[in-house]
Amino acid sequence: MNITIKKSSDDNKIKTIWFPMEEDKLQEVCNELGIEISTGANCYVEGSRDERFSNILADKNVNIDELNYLMKRFDGLSPKEIEKYYATAFAEEPKSMADLINLSFNLHCYNLINNFSDFNKIGKDIYLTEKMAVATKELDELDGEEYAMEVIKSNKSATVTPYGVLYRNSNEVEQVYNGKQFPPYGWKESMATVELKAKDESEFIYLPCSDIEIEKALMRLGVSYLQDCEINIDSDNHPDSVLEMIPKNITSMERVDTLNKVASKFIEMKGDIQYFERLMEYVNPRTTDEVLLLADSMYEFELFDGIKDAEDYGRYMICESGHFEYDHNLEDYIDFKRYGQVKMANETGAFSNKGCIVYHGCNQKLSNILSENLGMEIPKIKEQKTMKLYMPLTITTYEIENDYGYRETLNEPLELGNYEIVEYIDEIIDAIERDKLPDEINRGLMHYYDGHDSVNAKVAKYEFSVEMVEDELMGVAALILNEHLNKNELEKIKDYITGQASDGYVTKNNMGQSDIEMV
Repeated sequence: MNITIKKSSDDNKIKTIWFPMEEDKLQEVCNELGIEISTGANCYVEGSRDERFSNILADKNVNIDELNYLMKRFDGLSPKEIEKYYATAFAEEPKSMADLINLSFNLHCYNLINNFSDFNKIGKDIYLTEKMAVATKELDELDGEEYAMEVIKSNKSATVTPYGVLYRNSNEVEQVYNGKQFPPYGWKESMATVELKAKDESEFIYLPCSDIEIEKALMRLGVSYLQDCEINIDSDNHPDSVLEMIPKNITSMERVDTLNKVASKFIEMKGDIQYFERLMEYVNPRTTDEVLLLADSMYEFELFDGIKDAEDYGRYMICESGHFEYDHNLEDYIDFKRYGQVKMANETGAFSNKGCIVYHGCNQKLSNILSENLGMEIPKIKEQKTMKLYMPLTITTYEIENDYGYRETLNEPLELGNYEIVEYIDEIIDAIERDKLPDEINRGLMHYYDGHDSVNAKVAKYEFSVEMVEDELMGVAALILNEHLNKNELEKIKDYITGQASDGYVTKNNMGQSDIEMV
């Protein structure tokens, strides 16, 4: 939700931002507006683009962390629940941020009816809300219309709100938030939930987390250091193989720090955690430091499950890899073992009890673990190479300068000629740079490549840009290669880059609103 805030009602610095947001981003906003970390009111809500929200909090002084937490709660509510929230806030008139946060945990205590066209459905919704969980058979057999009419007739506390008629049911309202320590709530994907306890109170952090999150948790507990807390790991989604590597004799604080570092890596992997667990089974890292080191280079490996000798490897590469056109009638004439031996001799690879593993990278920090565990020797000098793929550049604009020097918006896009776009090369590069996301820092657009194959292993990174080629401005994909690409691999990455390039970029600058497409 877009909310406009500032430090105080009479402050000139004002900013409209999207809530909820990550803690480190929130801290950047606080630094910009001069909002200090505290448990008291430190932020003034100017308003919101959502009028319903403005009716509750506009022109109010609030605590920005409480505001962010409430918006995290909103993020998990359905549109129907949010409508009920506003109706209940209208009826109950909560006086504080603590009341508003507690309301988000007590929506099951209310029923909102804003459409009276289907009483059978209304009755079943009311029954399910009050009971919170019922068997499907029980709900199917319920006479919803009769139940709805009974609730409407017997409920003396019905309140007409701008959002519908609100009914209080028999569920008891609970104080979940005490106004100091936030209740546990997993807003984002996490690898572990850690409970910090001090003075009989609890605060929760979710790994991976930033230093500012820990600092704020300690502030809400009224302590200065992590060692002042009892630390309990409530839930942990790290792989068992990693947890077993953490020494038993370290302090709870050291354990949290270690888990946080590992959690950051695993969250970055997203859907590739299973692949990384396979890689760990091949390499057998012995410490969390080795796990982190392996994670940095995980895409530089190629794994072949079940292939345990040179003959199997040669057979796979010739028959199944797609690198060759294979005719099974020629099997008796092919020396698979010899081919496998020659290929392995020209690669950095080894056979393990899981299968064949090949390393295409050049990270010398992996030398010890690969040498000791698999007998693989990384070449001492293995420089990454750069390859550039050029493509035509098409730029269309929706704004032009008319004969009077004013900008006009066009109904249909106008394609610019090459002589027109050359002078805007800096703006085009800026647009491409602005489009980059934090996830793309390490691998560029290879971050989105989901194939666990030799292309993923050999292409360390690629990014888009533009360059002058003779007198023409061209789009370019700059690839950093761990190893030379063969013909099939080159075609595969070309197809992938073509798909990415066709998405284009949208920019608004001296060219007006323009689309940049590389094709």
